[in-house]
Amino acid sequence: MIHRIAGLAAALFFTAVAPAVQAQTTPVKIVVGFSPGGGVDTLARLLAQGLAQAIDRPVVVENRAGAGGTIAADVVARAEPDGATLLLADTSLLLAPHIYPKVNYRIGTSFTPVAMVGDAGLALAVPASSPARTLPDFLAMARKEPGRYTYASVGVGSMHHLGGELIKSMASVDLVHVPYKGGSPAVQAVASDQVSSAISSLPAVIPQASAGRIRILAVLGAERFPGLPDVPTVAQTLPGFDATPAIFLLAPAKTPAAAMEKITQALPKVLAEPKLQEAFIAQGSLVRYQPADALAAWLPVQEQRWVDLIARAKLTFAP
Repeated sequence: MIHRIAGLAAALFFTAVAPAVQAQTTPVKIVVGFSPGGGVDTLARLLAQGLAQAIDRPVVVENRAGAGGTIAADVVARAEPDGATLLLADTSLLLAPHIYPKVNYRIGTSFTPVAMVGDAGLALAVPASSPARTLPDFLAMARKEPGRYTYASVGVGSMHHLGGELIKSMASVDLVHVPYKGGSPAVQAVASDQVSSAISSLPAVIPQASAGRIRILAVLGAERFPGLPDVPTVAQTLPGFDATPAIFLLAPAKTPAAAMEKITQALPKVLAEPKLQEAFIAQGSLVRYQPADALAAWLPVQEQRWVDLIARAKLTFAP
């Protein structure tokens, strides 16, 4: 009888602890809306490695590329709110519902903010043969001949595209947008003098600039990028300008704070690691940590900011 009671107690104990043990050994998934090897994917893998060590739990990156990151967003929006699925997104996620009419998620209701992670640097570059040596030179040329000069981007509705529209709006110049399918062809186009300029990620433009094929006129962030200390910001010419895509983590809506506790406690320590910060800079990005409440306040403000620009510029997007 005693053996039977002991056996029953043991069975009940292991039944009770099994979900907790499983929760600690089940990998945390960081879903990324871009292909392996890209900038956001690389940052996700750096973050996953540091986070796994900090929380003593496997952290894996899952790529769900396509439709401007909206496929990944939809996957996470539909996931169980158990703290095991996260979305590493950038500011383009805020724009997608205003560009793609069939997007199912909504920023304010489909996700739980987790933390701001960093900023991804963008730059404006011109061909090496361009007479523009500075951003003021380029804007002066554009004002003198409205509609003649072009800027390439990674695609319609991207932050690169809207960064160009913000330059046009704040500088009162008429530049023609030329969308490409990705950063590499856009940068190749400016390097081969097919377009007057390009707005692209720092990892895409720096090698071409180092090879003497293009000239970087300015970075689009509010401050100079540490990896390019001699390159000015657009804001030095257009005060108040900032078109840096932010990188942040979201969880499915209604994810309990308790389910995210270990992750949210570990993130500031992981992001404060000098080696991780150096790795971010090598990828053309900067670590910028903000907790969940700050991210929650930032999201609607930024969404409205870019929606207002879309309206001002009278941009339309094909269905």
